[in-house]
Amino acid sequence: MPTKRRKPKAQRKEDTIRLRVTVEQKRTLSAAAERAGLDVSSWLRALGLREAGK
Repeated sequence: MPTKRRKPKAQRKEDTIRLRVTVEQKRTLSAAAERAGLDVSSWLRALGLREAGK
């Protein structure tokens, strides 16, 4: 079995942000992420960083 290669430390995601949403909000966010071809976490990360000016 091949060993899993770790990302360089600067690229590792080690912290979390928890966000509470309603069921309807989660459906809306999930649908938007799916349309973009991303999972919800990746989609929210990209959107948040874009809005933050990065």
